[in-house]
Amino acid sequence: MKKLFVLLFIASNILYAQTESSPAPFSIKSIGFYGGVNTASEEETGGVFLLDFSANLISNLNLDLSAGYSKIFEKVNYHVKRYYEKKSIFQTLYTTEDFDVTKRRYDVIPLSAGLQYILLNDTFTPYIFANVSYNIILTNKEFIRNKKINSYPTENDVPYEYKVTVKDYNIWYSTSINAGLGVMIELTPNIDLDLRYLYKSDSELIDTHQFLLGIRI
Repeated sequence: MKKLFVLLFIASNILYAQTESSPAPFSIKSIGFYGGVNTASEEETGGVFLLDFSANLISNLNLDLSAGYSKIFEKVNYHVKRYYEKKSIFQTLYTTEDFDVTKRRYDVIPLSAGLQYILLNDTFTPYIFANVSYNIILTNKEFIRNKKINSYPTENDVPYEYKVTVKDYNIWYSTSINAGLGVMIELTPNIDLDLRYLYKSDSELIDTHQFLLGIRI
């Protein structure tokens, strides 16, 4: 217990010292533009684009806000049976579909907020960061095979299995917890090259690894 109090005392003094020597909060700001790739085990690689804003809170600690776009691919294997109503000028038909889905693509728009901690402020500036995201998702089914389509004149003619066996689904949003590390390399006094890695643990989608290259101004 004494060791815990000692550690807390040391940490509080470091934080206090940093606060005392820090510039005013939000007095140092930067914006970054990133591109890269995201991968997952045995999955196809997708692209990532990110717009990132940061502002200082205390010495070496920044508030970090970002928005972006990423494409994620996931291998799946499930069967879908469903029907829908198709109207024309002369008649109404009830059409059934019977197919397998082997792949899904997600277009993800993440809105993130978190913290960035600067480990060493120099020409090469390493840092660690963590954030949480709210993700807007558009789902697309791909690589559909064995597709069968039949039409019926009335809804009563549609086989019962197409009315109750619906296994297709869409994901519209998710949340994720993300953590990573990076290094900023000074190119000019006002421009940095930024290399970063990010691991995303998602509530609905597969977890991904992102590798990003960007410019901060």
